Amino acid sequence: MRMRWTRAIGLAAGLVVCAGLAACAGPGAMSGAASRALPGGAGQAAGALPPAQTVALFSTLSEVPSPDGWSDWRFHASKRPTQYKLVSVGQEQVLEAIADSSISGLKYRLDADPQSRPIVEWRWRVDATLAGADVGDRSVDDSPVRLVLAFDGDIDTLPIKEQMFFERVKLLGGHDLPYATLMYVWDNQRAAESVVVNSHTSRIRKIVIESGADGVRQWRDYRRDIVADFERAYGVAPGRLIGVAVVTDSDNTRQQVRAWYGDIRMLARNP
Repeated sequence: MRMRWTRAIGLAAGLVVCAGLAACAGPGAMSGAASRALPGGAGQAAGALPPAQTVALFSTLSEVPSPDGWSDWRFHASKRPTQYKLVSVGQEQVLEAIADSSISGLKYRLDADPQSRPIVEWRWRVDATLAGADVGDRSVDDSPVRLVLAFDGDIDTLPIKEQMFFERVKLLGGHDLPYATLMYVWDNQRAAESVVVNSHTSRIRKIVIESGADGVRQWRDYRRDIVADFERAYGVAPGRLIGVAVVTDSDNTRQQVRAWYGDIRMLARNP
């Protein structure tokens, strides 16, 4: 079974479709064995063993969005988009994100077995935190950097309350919600390694990997086991990994922030 991710991670960012649920967003839910996919970007063939590197590297791109890599991800027409561009920092080309009371991201579609490539490596840098932001409070749910992963699954196995929420998202926003979303974030309020469950749906969970101002204006390097992190957050093993996104947002706290993302790689445990 192959599930599809359609403009998905907007909800994953902890926002929710407009029309009264909260601030805007946009993933989608199809019931049962319907399939879903993240539009735009490149992907692996279903069932194929992914190569050691499954995500287009910012250091190798000539532009963003790019036809064979990352694509724009706007959450709603009423929301000002964050600005993304490729820049040189030292000897490396990285992705720069500038948010000004804005929210949007870049997304990349793939179809990979997380058991074969469970390690995600990446780096990012922020020049400031967002005063008052809290990824556990939907009214101020902003983060200077987010790495978002979307996973396949059968939503018919979820509690009826979750299925109804998925249907409501689809009805109000016209987009499908991924079966499960795991997000790595930088937060002001929550302790590092905290798992934060979205206030609207348990199918979106965030792991705080930086807390407060420590590490600001420095490159921070990460190596995470997404299978272990998913199991810690959800209590079960993940399905196929179907999408990756980066999001820098400040639309709720109405502030300005600048951040940079280095290359993102999906690797075997012992490459």
